[in-house]
Amino acid sequence: ESGDAFPPPASMTLAAENPRTFPDMGLADARHTLFSDAASSNEKEEARKVLMEGIERDNMAPFYQSLCERLGEAPNQALMTKMLDSNKEELTKLDARVEDAKENLGDTEVRDALVAKADYFLQIGDKDKCMEAFEVAYEKTVGAGGRLDNILTVIRGGVFFGDLSVVKKQIDRAEAELEKGGDWERRNKLRVYKGVYLMMVREFAGASKLFLESVATFTAVELLSFRQFVYYLVISCSLACDRKTLKTKVIDSSEVAQVIHETPHLKEYLTSFYTCKYDEFMPHFYHIITSVSKDRYLAKHVRFYARYMRLNVYRQFLAPYKSVTIAAMATAFGVSPQFIDEEVSSFISSGKLQCKIDKVGGTIQSETLDERNVMYREVIKQGDLVLNRIQKLSKVIDM
Repeated sequence: ESGDAFPPPASMTLAAENPRTFPDMGLADARHTLFSDAASSNEKEEARKVLMEGIERDNMAPFYQSLCERLGEAPNQALMTKMLDSNKEELTKLDARVEDAKENLGDTEVRDALVAKADYFLQIGDKDKCMEAFEVAYEKTVGAGGRLDNILTVIRGGVFFGDLSVVKKQIDRAEAELEKGGDWERRNKLRVYKGVYLMMVREFAGASKLFLESVATFTAVELLSFRQFVYYLVISCSLACDRKTLKTKVIDSSEVAQVIHETPHLKEYLTSFYTCKYDEFMPHFYHIITSVSKDRYLAKHVRFYARYMRLNVYRQFLAPYKSVTIAAMATAFGVSPQFIDEEVSSFISSGKLQCKIDKVGGTIQSETLDERNVMYREVIKQGDLVLNRIQKLSKVIDM
């Protein structure tokens, strides 16, 4: 049983690896687990333990208050009082540092003091004050490097608090800053950050492209570990990439090979999919979907991912055949003929699979269109649209 157990999300170990990196993504993972329908009672109990340890360690009074409100529980008043007192004492020191820098020191020291205050709000989980403080610090920051560091931290804050509008706004801001300048490390970090955002909004094709570009230069350990990064790389690429890309850039990647085995079933899932060993693929697919259902970034997309990965697999299986029996396909996948019949029928009716089922003969007959003909029809279609728009425009101009 322990051999099949998925390790906790990589970010749950980041606090130990990077003790002064905030926010602690392990707490966001634990919060997700605590409220996840896919998590077991033991997993929820462990998540609550992780949360309370983190809250007490960093005196996260605002975070604790919001957590209790969501749980519908009254906070421990003694603990809350202790943490609020600690927050007040630390903020008094930080305010004094800001004032001293303004009165006696230069702009760099003022900026550093403002960033320290913003970092503390992030550390204790006060979203609103954190965002306000980083904005103040941003306005005082000169130079693309410092501004990008500020933006990247705010993006992590947005990811931690689950505010995708903040994440999107700051990614756009970061890309604008990078046009003015910025070193390769910050550019590479932003690729990973944007890839995670695209994955969170179900744009797996865009996410996979950015992840592939970041494999050899990954440094965004403050957001997720390399093990977790490879997990998301495989998840997104198996859905969105063609076979050649999977082989050359994922399966044959030495960087991926170093850690892919650390996530149970992931290597077997990828290789069985690529090598068309469908009876081996299905059990690993089940375990991967289980992990996706528990993942903070992917859980809300689990049904979409499961459906479209099955579609990918069925397309791959049917591609070489003009006709194949339902029984043969069921045997290849290690499932019942009824299951295959229902699955393929569903995809045919929704227009996702170009084939038909012969109920009498018990066969699936491929109706895959020639790629060149498909492209020709698309060009004609787009050409007609352009001509229609030109005609409408000419009528307006004539008037």
